[in-house]
Formats: sequence, C-alpha cells, structure tokens
Amino acid sequence: MKNVFLLLIISISVNCLAQTAENDFGKISINVVLPESKDIPAEAKQLLETKLKQIVTKYGTADNGLSERFVITAKTSVIQKDIANSNPPRISQKLEVTFIIGDVMENKVYETASLEFSGMGTNETKAYISAFQNISIGNKIFAEMLENAKGKIMQYYNSNCDEYFKRAQVLETKQQFDEAVYVLLQVPTVSENCYNRAQDLATKILIKKINFEAETLLKQAQTQWTNANTPENATATLEILSKINLYADCQPQVEQLISEINNKLREDEKRAWEFKMQQYKDAKEKEQRDFEFMAKKYDDAKEKEQRDFEFKVKQHDDSQELSKRRIEATRQVATEFAKNLPKVINITKIVTLW
Repeated sequence: MKNVFLLLIISISVNCLAQTAENDFGKISINVVLPESKDIPAEAKQLLETKLKQIVTKYGTADNGLSERFVITAKTSVIQKDIANSNPPRISQKLEVTFIIGDVMENKVYETASLEFSGMGTNETKAYISAFQNISIGNKIFAEMLENAKGKIMQYYNSNCDEYFKRAQVLETKQQFDEAVYVLLQVPTVSENCYNRAQDLATKILIKKINFEAETLLKQAQTQWTNANTPENATATLEILSKINLYADCQPQVEQLISEINNKLREDEKRAWEFKMQQYKDAKEKEQRDFEFMAKKYDDAKEKEQRDFEFKVKQHDDSQELSKRRIEATRQVATEFAKNLPKVINITKIVTLW
C-alpha cells in the first residue's frame, strides 16, 4: 500500500513538468551530430546544426539525449565556387549537402538525401551561412526521410525489446537504479507494448531506488548516533535523517531513532535539540502540505477533465494520463544519468566516415 502511495506522490509531484517535457520524452530519440570538418566555419556549422534540430523536432522525433544510437547528420561539399571582381569581393558558392540518418552503434545508414544550396557573401563564412539559410525544414524530402527512418527504428525496438528488459534487470540487481531507468526510457512510444512495459518497470525501479537510498541513509544515521550520544552528534544524525523520503518504507525506524535520541539527551541540552527537531518537523509538515496541495490540484484537474470530457471513455483517458506521468516521474533520473554517461564510441568519427 505504501508503494502505491509513493507512486501517487511521484506522479503528482512531476505533473507540473509535463507541459515542458512531454513533447520530447517517449518520442524516438534522433541526435544531431555533425562530422569533423575544418572547411565549414564555426558560425555556419552552428546554423547547420540548428537546421537539423528543427528538422528533427518538426517531424515528430526528439534530440532528447536519452539514446546515442540514432543520429542525423549532414555532409557538405563545395561543387562550385566563384569570386566576383567587385569591391569588396563577393564569394558565391554552390554546396551539395547530404543528409543522413543512421544507427551509429551498428554503423548502419538508414536514409540519405542530397540537396543543392547556393549562397553569397563578402567572405566564406557569410557565403556558407547564406547557403544554409536556404535549407527549408518544410521540404517534403525531410518528411519522407524521417518517416522511413522512424519505421526502421520502430522495427529495431520491437525486435530488441527483451534485451532492454534484461539489461535493466541486471542493472537493478547491481543496485545501479539510475542506469536501469535510463535504459528503459530509451524505448519510444511507437513500440507501444514494449514502451508500456518499460514504463511500468521503470516506475517500480524508481520506487526501489527511493527505498534503497532511504535504508542507506538510515544506516548512516544509526552509525552516526552510535558513535557518540552528544547534542552535536544528534544534530548531525538528524541532518542525515532529514534526507530520507517521508514515505519510504523505513520511516517507522526513522521515528524510532529520533525517539531514542530524544530520550537520551539531558534536559539542559534539549532546548537546542528541540529547535532542530522543530525545523525537522516543519520541513516534514511542509512536505505533507506540498503533497496535499498538489493532490488537491490533481483532483481538481481530474474533476474538470471529467466535466469537460464526459462523452469520452474515461478509462482510456486515465490510462493515457498515467502513461504521461510515468514518463515525467522517471525523466529526471534518466536525464541526469545521460549527462554523465561516458562515451563508449566516437560518434563524430563514425558519421564522418558515412
């Protein structure tokens, strides 16, 4: 029952983040990676990268950092270059840009398309920028590329779903909870059955992570207090205990330790301790108030939804909303892990060779 309550807290507490994150999480992750090139000036390269990100976003995928496997890149060749005899001289050049989508882990190219763009400027940088500005993200070629690539990526996830679960379960047994959640959140919504299973397991692992961390902190606090039953040590112990989630399974042991500390402190030392205790209680009461406030907002929102959409099938709507909240409940864990993930392959080198 406590785990069900904890799941509700996780779902509600991240509900306010849904509007900003739901656009990316759950979508197929295609990362923008440009090949190594000394020919393209930095400012022009930045514009090209921006164009690729806009293409990815427009056609229903995301550069969300959850997976390095699938990338979109662009390789540029100068096929014609002229320098006008003017003051100042003007450079005009025609570029062939080849857009590529592929799987860098297996070194597979999924889709390619080549387009030509012309640009002019008073220097080479401006000429490149002028050409890249002519890349229209609404070009139907990009729509076709992304649609075809998404189909192949969906096939990959459908074929390899069990492998993601095996990896996550192995990591869970090693208590590498963040990485396990990260692995599961790579599965996109297009692989519906695999995605739903992955979200369920990620939520359970997140609850296990909370309880594991709480147990670890409780042991630290118990050791801290055992070392010396002094007011100073009581304060240090309470600081550790305050980091434990209010709804973790070990909360009864937390209260027991606090009671033990209370009983052992002398009366003339209790004033300082009681001040710290009051701070602790205030913090926990604030946690409770915040939860109740969010729960009230959640209830109000659901009541309004019921009034506004009575003609819809309620059970179906609830399932969709729960799925979104689960994504949000695990997104921060996966994102933080991804930020610190060591690079196991040289992606830039791979796309340079495509």
